[in-house]
Amino acid sequence: MDRLSKEQWLDHGLAQLAQSGFTVLKADKLAKSLGVSRGSFYWHFKDIADFHAAVLERWREVAVNAVIIDIEQQDLPAEVKLRRLINIAVGRTGALEQAMRAWAFSDSVVNETVATIDAQRLAYIQTLLQALGLNEATAITRSYVIYCSYLGRRLLSHPLLAEQQAALIEELIDMAVIA
Repeated sequence: MDRLSKEQWLDHGLAQLAQSGFTVLKADKLAKSLGVSRGSFYWHFKDIADFHAAVLERWREVAVNAVIIDIEQQDLPAEVKLRRLINIAVGRTGALEQAMRAWAFSDSVVNETVATIDAQRLAYIQTLLQALGLNEATAITRSYVIYCSYLGRRLLSHPLLAEQQAALIEELIDMAVIA
């Protein structure tokens, strides 16, 4: 197979980014790792900048939009939605999140995208907290505490034990819903 779908290229790009960092996001390196020609790459992307923009959009889709859509599909109480969100966030590996943030340090477009995604995530958490009855100011502050816990968890060099992860989730939920 010499031509992959656009989604296959993007998913491979995200996987390689998580595994090896942003320096591997080049047509030659990606084509070689997939065992295909560069022609397949250029069938879908006009250049590497176009690919990078598509990778960032794909990350937004899988890291924000798909998560929120999944949670919002069912008519659940806000506390259940918040619990699902925190479980999803804490349960994910942090490699892609770390790689995106490392890339953002060296690229202003990526930095803007990361900032936009941070704002989307914070706004969603704030919405859930306000649905729980918290006033706007408290919801904003607590959304930052929850989100900073998520980001900080990504920086730990060791995984949490299952009971530690469960305790963290419960503590975040308890902290969030106290009026």
